[in-house]
Amino acid sequence: MKKSKELYAKILEELELGNTLASICRSKNMPGLSTVHEWMKKDNKFKDQILDARRLGAMTWLDWMMDLLTKECEPQQVQWNRERLHHARWMASKLVSVFGDKQTVVNEGDPIIKVVWKEEETVDHPSTEHKTDEYAHTIRTSEHDKKKSIQ
Repeated sequence: MKKSKELYAKILEELELGNTLASICRSKNMPGLSTVHEWMKKDNKFKDQILDARRLGAMTWLDWMMDLLTKECEPQQVQWNRERLHHARWMASKLVSVFGDKQTVVNEGDPIIKVVWKEEETVDHPSTEHKTDEYAHTIRTSEHDKKKSIQ
């Protein structure tokens, strides 16, 4: 099947509606899944558009799940609905950064580790006799110190 802007637009629209790429490619008048994957390998812009469309599709799934939560259901359907809701939540946490459960810790200061030996007042040990504050060491891991130690 020959690629075209209309075909690209139809694939992206279906992904945004929450359909899977596999189900889209099984439809009549659509390219096969391996064909779409080849297009994505050759066209980074199309690959980015696919990823954005999948993110919007995840948001669509969340909308469906919110609708599902507001509806009454048969007792036999409770477990199935719970699984669907769990999967939608998981998918959103992976595809939509707003719902992600990943945390990032950033250290914005100059990290300093200070190691100090102090004398013990209650027990006299030969190993602690000579350890005073003059033996305190400071370790800095900054670019300035690394350059200085290299020279």
